[in-house]
Amino acid sequence: MQFIDLQAQYLHLKERIDKRIQNVLEHGKYIMGPEVEELEGKLADYVGVKHAITCANGTDALQLCMMVLGVRPGDAVFCPTFTFFATAEAPAFFGATPVFVDSDPDTFNICPVDLENRILTVLEEGQLKPKAIIAVDLFGLPANYPELEKIAAKYDLKLVEDAAQGFGGQ
Repeated sequence: MQFIDLQAQYLHLKERIDKRIQNVLEHGKYIMGPEVEELEGKLADYVGVKHAITCANGTDALQLCMMVLGVRPGDAVFCPTFTFFATAEAPAFFGATPVFVDSDPDTFNICPVDLENRILTVLEEGQLKPKAIIAVDLFGLPANYPELEKIAAKYDLKLVEDAAQGFGGQ
């Protein structure tokens, strides 16, 4: 069963898409070309920040976040249960332990109540150091960031937003 007709979307935008692809083929700057700079500028303007950095894919983006945060073995990174496997793969790649948090039944996003319970469990067990939370926006709906930010501040955790499915959502 086809849910999204990508061919129809392409045909609607075909002339514009083909022109932009032809431009790239003509100048030959396939990596970090002017189109990338243009996209990053437009993304930064859209969300009201000074800079935006694009990546090859979401897994790379999450791994970069883990690198910046200094995630390493012995760290706990809290991840939603309802997500793409890269959410847990990224911290595990650096030796950290993904700790799965149940989803809110109304939004399918990470549940702040269960998140705090999982943090407390990790602290009580004393085997891992809570380090970060990865929240994943789903179906155009952002996670409950006001509540997640409170929890992150309370336990001195970093909060990573994976907005791949919710960029620009409110």
